[in-house]
Amino acid sequence: MDYMSVWYALTLGVLCIWTIGFIVFFRKRLSCMAGMMAAMALGMMVGLGFGVLVASWMPGQLFQSTVLGMLIGGLIGAFAGLPISIMAVLDGLLSGIMGGMMGTMLISMIPSSYSIPTLKIVALLCCGVIFLVLLMLQGEIKPDYLKTHSWLFSKPAPMFAVIVVLLTVSNLSSVPQSTMGVGEHAHQDPIAQHLQTPDLNQKIVIVAKEFTFSLQNLSVIAGEPFQLILQNTGEVEHDFEIVGTNVHIHAGPDKIASQIVTLNKPGTYQAICTLPGHQEAGMVAVVHVNPR
Repeated sequence: MDYMSVWYALTLGVLCIWTIGFIVFFRKRLSCMAGMMAAMALGMMVGLGFGVLVASWMPGQLFQSTVLGMLIGGLIGAFAGLPISIMAVLDGLLSGIMGGMMGTMLISMIPSSYSIPTLKIVALLCCGVIFLVLLMLQGEIKPDYLKTHSWLFSKPAPMFAVIVVLLTVSNLSSVPQSTMGVGEHAHQDPIAQHLQTPDLNQKIVIVAKEFTFSLQNLSVIAGEPFQLILQNTGEVEHDFEIVGTNVHIHAGPDKIASQIVTLNKPGTYQAICTLPGHQEAGMVAVVHVNPR
């Protein structure tokens, strides 16, 4: 889970609380139609936004992420409509469920290399629509009444400022930080740190990027432990799983992971990246386990 997506989730959460607070505070001044439209739009955008976020946090778990996205969107839509009417609750609930489903489907269908741009576009879209919802709600109430009852809710500027600040912080948090240290640590090879543990006869380094493994053929001896190191030099997460075994190693972007592996049964095994679409894009390898 990266900091950028966490900031996006925080931004959507703040905007939800802000908009629902407005609806609760001025519920007696809002028409039923305006309340229904607000509940539908809020449920749809929150479902869409959190559907994309949850799917990016839970790669390869489409069913679980879809259910969570639908649940979050449906609950927010229902809460937004609750101060207005049962019809608004129903509209918000159904719109949120649909938005959550659309968000998880969207992130699962696009290539992984486009996941971060998609996340940014969806976050901007959701924030923009929720801001327009607030403008619509403010237009339902007389300006004089707004000014005398709530400074925070009476003008669009506070929410706009919050959106700008939070989105700016989230984008800054997505800038990769330099991994260079000072002194002798600045020149230490990150692979070497993993090779120092433990002292085994064989160590295999696999470099993963979009969308290939550096090694397509691996040979090991049955029953002899070896260290498997996965170095991800790509911009999206990757993993390396030997099908039919318990070997599964995962590394995020610009990360290195390692695992001590022992394959006891001789034969030929297929290794793949299990993330959606990666195997089909060419992230496959063959592991030959030779008898002693």
